[in-house]
Amino acid sequence: MASKIPPPGSNVTKDSGRAAALNKALDDKKVDGKGKKEKSLIDPLRDPSTYSPDELRDMMKEGEVPASFTQDNLVKFVVGEITWAELTGLTMQEAYSFAEIAYNLFEQGKYDQAQTIVEGLVISNPYDGYFHGLLGAIYGRKGMHEEAQEEYTIALDLDPTNLSAYVNRAEIFLQHGDIEKALKDLKKAIELDPKGEKPFGVRARALAAATASILEEALKQSGVDVDKATRDAAAKKTAGAKPATGAKPAAKPAPAKK
Repeated sequence: MASKIPPPGSNVTKDSGRAAALNKALDDKKVDGKGKKEKSLIDPLRDPSTYSPDELRDMMKEGEVPASFTQDNLVKFVVGEITWAELTGLTMQEAYSFAEIAYNLFEQGKYDQAQTIVEGLVISNPYDGYFHGLLGAIYGRKGMHEEAQEEYTIALDLDPTNLSAYVNRAEIFLQHGDIEKALKDLKKAIELDPKGEKPFGVRARALAAATASILEEALKQSGVDVDKATRDAAAKKTAGAKPATGAKPAAKPAPAKK
């Protein structure tokens, strides 16, 4: 099961700006006069480019999209010049406030609510590796391993120093028996935290050690002499080592004088 992913290093809180409104709505679970929950006009799971002009006007009227939303910006969004967040005026400070709310929901086990928020953030800010990593953690906790692996991969493509994404993806590989890929991710995680000072760096070492121990035991049960195999591999590596650059061959002894 994938480990938790820590919230971004930000002094933004869930009580700031639009995040406060979202948090209050989640707490209050607003209900209309007929006893049904009010539905937001913006659907985080929907492709933003599919909204009609009438729907966008209604969103602006309800305050879900700022009045700064313009036809010119819509064209830029459709052709890929700006993101949905830039189109609607969502700041990164507000986005990370939403992420903090989603992370808190995630820790409370409210995975569906957290997923809805973070999928919206990914649509709004597709080039932010943290949001993809957080979505991967949510998918992993829900058993959606294929989707989680994909999100971790995107997160690492965007930020190759994402320690938690390496460790969480390695856990998924281990669960599916892909030892080689798992060890490769764990090795990279250990390289990113060589002194083992971060929780995910510590976990990477523990997983790598446990995996190595299991592999060794499996080989022994198969009749393989692990110690001999290790010595042979080391000897082969030493024999195949190239001489240092610039090293000269040993001089031949001078012929004896007659």
